[in-house]
Amino acid sequence: MRWICRSVFLWIGLVAALLPSSTLPAAAAGHKIYIPVPVQNTSLPAYIFYPDYPVQRCLPGVVVGVGVGSQEIPQYHVHCNFLANRGFVVLLIDPSNYPESLIAPPDRWDRGLGRALSDINQVVVAGKLAVTDRWYMDSIKAAVDLLWRHPSVDPTRLVLSGHSQPANAALPYACRDRRIKAVIWNYGGSPWVMPFEPENLPPVQIFQGTEDEVYDVKHGEELATTLLTMGGYYEANIYPGEKHMFNVFYDMRTETRWMKPALLDAFERLVSFLNRVLMMNAPPPQKYSQRPAPPQRKPSRN
Repeated sequence: MRWICRSVFLWIGLVAALLPSSTLPAAAAGHKIYIPVPVQNTSLPAYIFYPDYPVQRCLPGVVVGVGVGSQEIPQYHVHCNFLANRGFVVLLIDPSNYPESLIAPPDRWDRGLGRALSDINQVVVAGKLAVTDRWYMDSIKAAVDLLWRHPSVDPTRLVLSGHSQPANAALPYACRDRRIKAVIWNYGGSPWVMPFEPENLPPVQIFQGTEDEVYDVKHGEELATTLLTMGGYYEANIYPGEKHMFNVFYDMRTETRWMKPALLDAFERLVSFLNRVLMMNAPPPQKYSQRPAPPQRKPSRN
């Protein structure tokens, strides 16, 4: 009798091992993994984030593109980790592929010499973009390609989220790549706006603060007006009193993200938007428009 029981359990174990599984790889679940993304004859440094819990299905994929501070900024890592834990596979990149050796350490990028180095980075990237944006778009495409092929990602639900300069590139890129089902436009604007066709955009969500010291809030408002005029599906979230990077930044020396009401509110709006446009309740793209509805609250202090 004991021999029969052992045989039954052995066969059950063998069959279970042979059956395909849709769960995320054990080595990936709950991990942030450094991954170089192949681009032309080089590679783009990146991090990929998975949920901290087992998942039994493929998840939407989000490419998060960041600007002058590089993909090493710890606040972006916190943002991507929280987003992954809400049911996404997130790939964090700096499309400019600016040399890491010329970027300030992650704990000093926002002050003193670090801020100066960031300003130099921005000038260099802007100069290259003035010549051509092909190299920048190639970086974004390589990141999208990686998620599109990833075994844990649903290739029919890809999102492009751009912060600062990458927000400007996200619009024209999404017009050219039909795999992108939603764009998150975070505080972009002139003077490095790239031409795009609003009628070819997927749903767009806009985030910007009225006190943005890098890109004037008028750019977010103008984008919302353009999308409204074209009949595109969008949401505009204009936050009174908030500055650049308000939806990811907090001073890690003196604050936690829980001390930033605008950051927390923007994150919930982001997740809600993505769930609506990527899941079954999403309205048909290009058939529904929504007027900007700034949150009604007192300006928060920075």
